Amino acid sequence: MDPQYYSGLQEVLQTLVSATDTSTIQQATNSLKQQFYSKPVIAKDNEQWQIRQLAVVELRKQITAQWDSVDDATTEQIREMVLKMIVEEQNDLTRHGLARVISSIAKIDIPNQKWGNLIQFLYQCCQSNVAAHREIGVYTIADTMIEHLEHLFGLFSKLVNDPESLVVQVTTVEALGKVAEFIEPGEQVAIKTFQGLVPAMAQVLQKCLATGDEDSASKCFEVISVGTNTDLEDTLRIMALNFLVWTATYKRGRMQKLKIVQPLIEQMFPITTEEDPVDTDEDSPSRVALRVLNMLSTSLPPQQVFPTVINLVLQYMQNADPMFRKGAMLSLAITIDGCVDFVRSQTGDIVTLICAGLGDPRHARAPDEIAEYHQKLVPLIFGLLNDGTMEIVKYACSALEAILEGLGEAIKQYLPQLMERLVVLLDSGSIEVKPIALAAIGSAAHSSGEDFAPYFDEVVKRVKQAMALTGDDVLALRGVATDTAGTLAEGVGKDAFRPHLEETMKLALEGMEIESSNMRDCGFCYFGVMSRVFKDEFSQYLQFIAPHLIRTFKADESSAFGFTQTSEDMDEEDDADFNVSTAIADEKEVAADAAGELFASTGSGFLPYLEATTNELIELLDHYSDSTRKSAMIALFTFIRTINKMSKPGARVPVSNETASMIKIVLPPVLKMWEDEDDKMVVAQLCNELRTIMQDVGPAVTVDYAEEIAKYILEIFEKKALCQMVDEDDEEEELVDEDELAELDSLLIGAAADCIAQFASVFGDQFEPILDTFLPHIAGYAKPSFGVSERAMAVGCLSEIAKNMGPAITKYAETLFPIFMTGLQDPEAEVRSNSAYGVGVLIEAATIDVSPYFNDVLKAVYPLLRQSGNPNNSNDNAAGCVARLIVENADAVPLADVLPVWIAALPIKGDHLEDIAVYDAVCHLLKNKRAQVEPFLGALTPVLKKAMSDPATLMTDESRQYLSSL
Repeated sequence: MDPQYYSGLQEVLQTLVSATDTSTIQQATNSLKQQFYSKPVIAKDNEQWQIRQLAVVELRKQITAQWDSVDDATTEQIREMVLKMIVEEQNDLTRHGLARVISSIAKIDIPNQKWGNLIQFLYQCCQSNVAAHREIGVYTIADTMIEHLEHLFGLFSKLVNDPESLVVQVTTVEALGKVAEFIEPGEQVAIKTFQGLVPAMAQVLQKCLATGDEDSASKCFEVISVGTNTDLEDTLRIMALNFLVWTATYKRGRMQKLKIVQPLIEQMFPITTEEDPVDTDEDSPSRVALRVLNMLSTSLPPQQVFPTVINLVLQYMQNADPMFRKGAMLSLAITIDGCVDFVRSQTGDIVTLICAGLGDPRHARAPDEIAEYHQKLVPLIFGLLNDGTMEIVKYACSALEAILEGLGEAIKQYLPQLMERLVVLLDSGSIEVKPIALAAIGSAAHSSGEDFAPYFDEVVKRVKQAMALTGDDVLALRGVATDTAGTLAEGVGKDAFRPHLEETMKLALEGMEIESSNMRDCGFCYFGVMSRVFKDEFSQYLQFIAPHLIRTFKADESSAFGFTQTSEDMDEEDDADFNVSTAIADEKEVAADAAGELFASTGSGFLPYLEATTNELIELLDHYSDSTRKSAMIALFTFIRTINKMSKPGARVPVSNETASMIKIVLPPVLKMWEDEDDKMVVAQLCNELRTIMQDVGPAVTVDYAEEIAKYILEIFEKKALCQMVDEDDEEEELVDEDELAELDSLLIGAAADCIAQFASVFGDQFEPILDTFLPHIAGYAKPSFGVSERAMAVGCLSEIAKNMGPAITKYAETLFPIFMTGLQDPEAEVRSNSAYGVGVLIEAATIDVSPYFNDVLKAVYPLLRQSGNPNNSNDNAAGCVARLIVENADAVPLADVLPVWIAALPIKGDHLEDIAVYDAVCHLLKNKRAQVEPFLGALTPVLKKAMSDPATLMTDESRQYLSSL
């Protein structure tokens, strides 16, 4: 090696090891990338172990990136060097890093029949008299030759009882944990052999616990769970339970395959009955067990989780011990988070359980529930507002806040009693209760709108008083008051709030100067809402708000990270373990939301700050916080939409130069973000934003990026997107039932499908090549083996594609028609509804004669027209389907039989987009089939009168004019 090159490398590594500030670390890292990453090298002779260890870390990275491109002589030299070094190295961390280097090389070489002497070397290490060599041998074997480990049980049975080294024993337990992953249910010999080693593995764990070696004990938890053992210290139990949280997140495939989900849920429930510490921020076994349940519900298909949970909830609610009932309610609340769609049909039963919890003499806490059941829930919660225990009152206010938000007109019946009690709590409640009571008042104002007017003066007076409070103990109340000021304005309207705008703005801006991220969060929320209420009128305040936005975007987060150098973590890929304070990240997220709202609401008033804000938002696309990245991305799409609206209102093609320029600024970094994005919700939101921006702005947004966007969406359908790669060890994992998706996965695929459907609208008949690629993937989700959400998504997406492509869909009619007809027989209303819409728009768009199949279609939609309640708009979509058949070929429709049923299903109740097809069909019949319609005019006339008087009814100008003339 060139001495100058070698010396330079050591100098950079020395700088990196001794660096104490972020800037120096960044400069040293850049030097490594630019000067020394061109070929894999290793500083093997340096006297400082830190440099040797860091050099090993860098070598490992280069193995992965460059090994295949390195010449044979160099690779052979490196192989020999690392084997020699690992037996000579005295430092544990450096030796562990070398083991990872060997493992990385072996994973590339062994499948290519290279490095044949490695296995013999590792066997010799395992038989060595030196404990460190045995440890390295078993670790590397486990990491590189896992598929062949069934032949190594004899060696492992010796090493797990190593007489000299507990480290060797622990490493062997870890290796056996990996062995377990490859034992299939039918391999009886392997299962029996593994079971025979379990007692020895348990003894290793016991030794770790007895000696207080928590690090080693934690390594054994992958094989032996101790979280349910109440005899152990809470610290160890929490560690074990946190491992299960990790497993549910990153090893879900293995959990499903081994069928341990149900037993795991059953083990968690007893833990949820334990007492929790008073400090709500302190972890406890109960709280972590609930976290396990939450992660199971969000990571796994709901049908594998919720049935077990609800059965246990029912059992625990019957227990005389109130702690069991508490555990049941909390488990139900935490699990619903990931099973919303799955449990929707059971909402009534769930609310009954919640009401039982609310009526419990020990006041078990209830989860927030939808406002539809307010008549059951609100009176019970009112009762808790008068409870003598402030903790109960606090949770009652929280539940009210969630329910009131969606009550709408129904809130009127509760307002007098509600406001009387909440104002008392705001005036005289504890410091913990006051902010929650005020938030509930805000929800009431938002939901009741102008009906809140009788209470507005008294409430706004208290809000302004709270916004002026000083002192750390009242910051929470001041923040909620700032938030509530915006909610009040939106509820009562700008005219009623205008007299208070100047004063509340002054107080909000003063709050922005307080050293509190929470206060700035609330301030940004207030600014965003106020701009939405006052529109252009709010522009006068932007000169004061914009500097706060930029300051927050530029806020240094280096102080929020603790560089904890236990370099056990340093030799991992990320080189460090960071403790992250998310307060500044949350502030940046809220500021990004506010920026989008401010520009959308004030338009030209925001233009002086647009460039600087745009640049900062683009920087945030690479932020470590997924929520911050998502908010920045949404704001940037809002900027495109707003520029387009300002520069060429109503125009889609061509867009203005200003819009085109903003698209070129925003799309490339957003697509780069997509390529590297590992969070499902961020990608789902990105797909949603692309869909809506295509709707609002037109083809110009995506025409230059269509190929790249289609590639990323295809990866989602193929489950190869980075955000779907939960863990590199699970990439090839085959699930027990690959047609069962967790709801987050379903949401992601649904968003991708909606985006593709919008592509069809943008490209029209040019969409064919894209559809050829995507059709098999989308249609696959319509299979009965998939969940209702996926089936409904697939049929809905194909329906929109058929509508958006127009006559070009004819090529695919023979493929789509059977899918829609099958969907009309689906047991779920949502799928039937989408299928009725789909078959209607397909017949409308296709240029082939489908009239021979009209009777089949009419028979299939007949039950939808007759059912009551319009579930999932199925009556409306069935009526729209019949309307399209009538317009397409009325002669092929048996009008005497069809019209009575069709008219009885009218007018449209929910999906008013179907109005256009329905009333076009009515006009068509009245103009062309008057005699056949005459007998039914008595039923049709009141329908038309009601529809014409309903402002929600949609009609073409031609149809409205014709019907008005009758």
